[in-house]
Amino acid sequence: MRLTGQEVAAASRGVWLSMTVPAAITGIGTDSRNFVAGDAFLALRGVAFDGHQHAAMVALKASALIGDVQGSKQWGNLSHTPQLQVNDTLQALGDIAACHRNKLQKTQVVAITGSYGKTTVRSMLAHILEALGLEVASTKENFNNLIGVPKTLLAVKPSADVALIECGISELGEMERLSEVVQPDVAIITGLTHAHGEGLGDFKDIVCEKAKLMKHLLPQGWCLFGVGVAGHFAEASCEVAQTTYHMEDTDAVSWSLDKKRVRLSLANEVYDFDLLLPAKHWAEDMALAATAALKLAGHLNKKWLLKDVAEALATWKAVEGRMRVYPVSPEQNYTLIDDSYNANPASMQAALDTLAALDGYKIAIIGDMLELGEKSVSMHAQLNLQGIDEVIAIGTMMKVLQEKQMNEKIRYFENIKAFQLWLSHQDNFPTSNSTLLIKSSHGMGLHVLAEQLVHRVKHVI
Repeated sequence: MRLTGQEVAAASRGVWLSMTVPAAITGIGTDSRNFVAGDAFLALRGVAFDGHQHAAMVALKASALIGDVQGSKQWGNLSHTPQLQVNDTLQALGDIAACHRNKLQKTQVVAITGSYGKTTVRSMLAHILEALGLEVASTKENFNNLIGVPKTLLAVKPSADVALIECGISELGEMERLSEVVQPDVAIITGLTHAHGEGLGDFKDIVCEKAKLMKHLLPQGWCLFGVGVAGHFAEASCEVAQTTYHMEDTDAVSWSLDKKRVRLSLANEVYDFDLLLPAKHWAEDMALAATAALKLAGHLNKKWLLKDVAEALATWKAVEGRMRVYPVSPEQNYTLIDDSYNANPASMQAALDTLAALDGYKIAIIGDMLELGEKSVSMHAQLNLQGIDEVIAIGTMMKVLQEKQMNEKIRYFENIKAFQLWLSHQDNFPTSNSTLLIKSSHGMGLHVLAEQLVHRVKHVI
């Protein structure tokens, strides 16, 4: 980013408290621990923290301090650094990001959301576009919320051809705000299911909230909906004024999967390649990403063929924590599939189905799916474990799964510590040459177990 001090004040509706106004602000940091010299420090406020208290640590190397009325009162001894006072710093962060976004005249800004698949589709699409020679800016890690999205936007260079902005929500009202900040040229909705029901309500509420991504879609923009999305929007009476493409359309890329061999097809074009796993959801996501790339080509004055896109996808590798495969090695005698980053009913079942489709002895370590609201009990109880040889179930809600299915192959633990204690006394777990899947919501902490196991491995596919 590069905004003048006056532009930052106008965007955030703030007031400079000092006579000195920065000529330019080239970055905004919110964490004093990894603050970059020359950036402006914006003090966020939360339930258990107050960034204003940490401003003194970075004031000497900051181009400016941005705080709210209450917090900036603490900065009387930091008058050597220009200070901008705003009403709400989280709101200001988004408003400043929106100001920068308006300057991205060359960049196609693509917003991606969905109840599942958004990170995978985003990583696939980024991989395709970079392989085809474009400059791509993209969401890093889990920066997809009201703090992460503005940070992602602020990092987009004006030279970028495409910016892929992942948008994740857990509360009502968040999606409309993200749409207001991002102002997308393109909106992609991967798929819809019951996720974050605790904060978003019933399924209709979830659908309507996701639809608000299009609230600030540019008038000349367009949407791409994954399988079933259009039907859910119609049932919830959510209308989109801009051009909309559906994966059920004849001009969308289709897919088929035979074990690990995926086939992508479009009209008379067909391209086959192998996946690391027999993952149907990967194949479906690849078709969606390929369709998005081909439709973007026209807006970028490019002439790509399905072959070009598919050749790029053939070299794609999963994001860490999302079906990442760590094979048998001298250090470990089993294959690990790390899908521990997060979980909802759709992604959990997709991971279990992928494991079940593999050869050999199959073990699933699964933890609670959080924030499902009133449907949590039934959604845990209904998980299909067919084809899996051994299940380790961890968490309060996974007890429901064990009790409902009364299956001898399910071993239950109240929490990860109880499992680790049991594991410390086991000499033959996991079984030699088995495949081990780890899957749960992030809050369950199973990613810690995955990290412990991954650190024993030197090579990753």
